[in-house]
Amino acid sequence: MGLNARVETLPGHEIGVEEQQRFRVDDLLPSRVMRPADAQDAARGLRLCDQAAAAVVTWGGGTQMRLGAAPRRYEVAFSTDRMSRLLEYEPADLTCRVESGMRLRDLQEALLAQGQRLPLEPPHPERATVGGMLAANANGLGRARYGTVRDWVIGIAVVYPSGKLARAGGKVVKNVAGYDLMKLHIGALGTLGVIAEVNFKVQTRPQVEATLIAHFETPAPAIDSGTTLARQYLAPAAAVLLDNGALRECGLTGDWRWTLAIKLEGYAREVEAARDEATGIIREAGGRVEDGDVPSVFWDAARDWSAPDDGLVVVRAIVPLTAIRAIFSVLPGDSHVLAQPAAGLIDVRVAAGSAASVLQQLRSAAVDQGQVIVAAAPAAVKKGLDVWGMPPPGFPIMRALKQALDPNGILNPGRFVGGI
Repeated sequence: MGLNARVETLPGHEIGVEEQQRFRVDDLLPSRVMRPADAQDAARGLRLCDQAAAAVVTWGGGTQMRLGAAPRRYEVAFSTDRMSRLLEYEPADLTCRVESGMRLRDLQEALLAQGQRLPLEPPHPERATVGGMLAANANGLGRARYGTVRDWVIGIAVVYPSGKLARAGGKVVKNVAGYDLMKLHIGALGTLGVIAEVNFKVQTRPQVEATLIAHFETPAPAIDSGTTLARQYLAPAAAVLLDNGALRECGLTGDWRWTLAIKLEGYAREVEAARDEATGIIREAGGRVEDGDVPSVFWDAARDWSAPDDGLVVVRAIVPLTAIRAIFSVLPGDSHVLAQPAAGLIDVRVAAGSAASVLQQLRSAAVDQGQVIVAAAPAAVKKGLDVWGMPPPGFPIMRALKQALDPNGILNPGRFVGGI
């Protein structure tokens, strides 16, 4: 009786078993769903959830739902699938304003019509949403060249459990007012508020694109080549280092032990010059540039590799460039690796049974120079893992912000660092 009465008082719409499974987070299923139509509707709906003390998990495309610890409780799926409009677009100003539920691919197609793009490529852009990209700080493979999500956001609108809709930043690139509020929500995994709208600056699409594939017998010279190339004037748009297993998973075959894949883009003359420059640096480091065309699906597979849809375990190390070799030195022989050496990011697919030991080894190698987390894992495996590791020194401030913005603790309870 008590449980049924509790369910009946929850806001949102009751959902059936099939839809419950769609909105599953680890082993937890919601009993209700809310689908706000716009930012104001989202503010009203979230306030109702707060008044009912209903635990909320915000849903976009679901591509990053394996990131984070399991929620302590979960009652309402807060879906942004109806908030998917391109609200404003000024091609001459290189800016746009979109709702958080807009799919990245839809946004890119709208920008492409004007010869422009947003140089961020999170995994699975056909499903990933703008809001999810910000919440998970999912940047893609161009991080070393084009920066992170923070570098392209110029304004934001966020809904809080109090029902308040707060805006920061603006519609033009030079307007940086409220920048701290934007930084607060990027990478916070939806634990402080629900992102409702985002203002981006965009750029003109490059004229041409080319790929260079290099083979190395050991990872060290490949790492050095990747970091050296990133410091050149004609820096690659993306440079990833893969072991033989990860290379096969991305659609390329070969007996190469380590592969450095380089994406070059820009004007035709720039790309040709960058190719010559990269070839020289690779050969000087002892690598071999491979001939032959690269399938167009390779970069798509590499982009999606670190956010698998199945039960694979992905451990992620984010470290200073000086610590990359230490991470590689402790990788188990049966792991598969895709790294961005110039960004200090190493993703490792490991067997479920060895996930805990690999996590500990990588954290020991990183010491206090970076962070090692579980980027993806099935619920059964995640239960035995310390997903986030030790909270950072500024954790008391994080906890105080959580208490101030979400005093009843309804937003993604327990999923983020330190269980907040």
